[in-house]
Amino acid sequence: MAYLTRDDGEHFVIPSYRDVISKRKAQLKDDILELSSRYGEYMTFHRRGLAQFEVAFSREAGYLFGECVWHYFKRPAELIYCEVVPETTEAYLVIVKDGSVYLDGTFPLENIAEELLVFTTQPNQFEIYVYGDIPLSDHAEEGKFSFDPASIKSFNVLPEPLFQHMPVVKAYQLQLVDVVLRQHGIGVFPVKYVLAVVVLLGMAWMGFTYLTLHRKQMPVITIPPPANPFLEYNNILASNAPDVEVELVGLTVDMLTTMPGWIPTDLTYAGGKMTVNVKSLGTDAEFLYDWAEHNNATVEILPGGFSLTMALPLPPKRGLPDKIYPLDRVIISVIDRMAALMPGNVVKVGMSKTQRVYKESDLRIEMFEVSPDVLMMIGQQLKDLPLVLTSMTLKINHGLTGSIVLQALGN
Repeated sequence: MAYLTRDDGEHFVIPSYRDVISKRKAQLKDDILELSSRYGEYMTFHRRGLAQFEVAFSREAGYLFGECVWHYFKRPAELIYCEVVPETTEAYLVIVKDGSVYLDGTFPLENIAEELLVFTTQPNQFEIYVYGDIPLSDHAEEGKFSFDPASIKSFNVLPEPLFQHMPVVKAYQLQLVDVVLRQHGIGVFPVKYVLAVVVLLGMAWMGFTYLTLHRKQMPVITIPPPANPFLEYNNILASNAPDVEVELVGLTVDMLTTMPGWIPTDLTYAGGKMTVNVKSLGTDAEFLYDWAEHNNATVEILPGGFSLTMALPLPPKRGLPDKIYPLDRVIISVIDRMAALMPGNVVKVGMSKTQRVYKESDLRIEMFEVSPDVLMMIGQQLKDLPLVLTSMTLKINHGLTGSIVLQALGN
């Protein structure tokens, strides 16, 4: 079955193909078009690392079934979800391994054990969620499959079925390939920039020609340029793009987990500088200093332990904005985009302040045990909005818990 249709009409798709592509973004278009010709004209596209991109293809429109289930359970590294399909002898089954969907779809109940058997020879830490009379148990039981207790992080019997009321996640909506390519700037010729350069060159040539022909007749008069009332607004937004900053923080958190014998516990970020408190797992400080030396970090000794200070490699700042939007519209855009990723009212809005020709307001995005991948998806949702990232604070445990503070600008 290519897709699952719910009572409310929503389609959840089982993609024809999933993969992680390891290439520079500029080289992706040909590979994506070739995969699309074989596996379908609808796709999803997510960044997974500095040069890694997770893709899925289908011949049907809808939402990725496995990823929506995974997102509902807060994206654990290893997950098994199994729910009886009402009035059938089948079950919905989703298996996540190493942070990626390994298997999703509907399967006969008698085949569930066969699908799980392969994992008995691997080290696992599955979070398991079941509903209905499923042939899967948390202990040895006749007629049912069970894992070794060491392979189970948690075993949860759901109080009600999930499939019919599970929220859809816009980030996992399959879209036409050409739409996705345009959204991510893959293989798109920069027509607007070329036209802008041509126009500027033309204006410069016309000005040069006019001045050359009339310089004898024209007296030299110095007139101060009129004051630009939007100068302060432009200067504030000619800063680092918040989507880039959040993505770099997410990638750096992934890198921090590679410290041998040390783990990060919490961090703060502002203006390209990150400070991370770290804790030893019983390893000498020499290993921490060695890791810091090879990763452009500085170790500081504090009364409560050790911390790392890192300067993130931010790209050039963004260009000047070409328009100003109503502040209310900017705030609503942030709220709607965050609602597509995280349930609940996660955006807190501060008081609006009126400046000369614009208004500003502080926004706080609150997160609870999200993964670095979700943090980078949050960053992507901030793209092309008149926002400035003020600070980030995160506690690092089973996930990332904390907040992103932004300044929103508009009229």
